[in-house]
Amino acid sequence: MGPSGSGKSTLLHMLAGLDRPTSGEVYLGETETTGLNDKALTLLRRDRIGFIFQSFNLLPTMTAAENIVLPMRIAGRRPDEHWVASIVATVGLEDRLRHRPAELSGGQQQRVAAARALASRPDIVFADEPTGALDSRSGLELLRFLRRAVSELGQTVVMVTHDPTAASYADRILFLADGRVVGERQAATAEEILDHMKSLGA
Repeated sequence: MGPSGSGKSTLLHMLAGLDRPTSGEVYLGETETTGLNDKALTLLRRDRIGFIFQSFNLLPTMTAAENIVLPMRIAGRRPDEHWVASIVATVGLEDRLRHRPAELSGGQQQRVAAARALASRPDIVFADEPTGALDSRSGLELLRFLRRAVSELGQTVVMVTHDPTAASYADRILFLADGRVVGERQAATAEEILDHMKSLGA
C-alpha cells in the first residue's frame, strides 16, 4: 500500500516475474525466479501464478465459463471441475457462465477475471489495483471474494493498492514510499490504515 509512485506496481511485477530486478533475488517457495531463463519463467507464471489486473483481459468471443478455464486449456491441462465450480460459487457467477463479456457488468467481468486467476490453483495470486476500474459496489464485491478465497479456499493473495478500504481486507499491510518499505501493520480498519498513512507522510 502506498501513494502513486511509491513503487507498488514495480514491486508486484518483480515478485510475479513480469520484470527482473537489477539486484537481489526473488523466491516463489523454493524456486529462485530471478535466475530462470525466459522459457522457464513463462512456464512458472503459467503454472504457479495467477494475475488480476485493472483491465479484465477477457476474450470477447468466449463465454465467462470459457474465459475462466482458458489458461488451463492453453496449457493442455484438464480443469478440476469441482474446484472451478467452488470458485464460481464463491464469486457468485453461477447464473452468468454462458454470457460473453459484453453481456456482463464491469464488476462481473472482474469477478470472471478473478475466478480465472484462481481456477488453476496457483501458488499465489497477484492483484494490481484490482478495484481501480470498478464502482464502489462492484469493488466491494471483488474484495469480499478475494477475502473468501483466502479464508475459505486457502489461496495466497498479494494485492497492491492505494485504497485504505481495499487494504482493510488484508491480513498484513506493508506501506511503501519512494520504493522502500516504511511501515507494516497487521489487519486494520480503513480508518486506522488512513491514519497510519498520514503518520508516514504518505
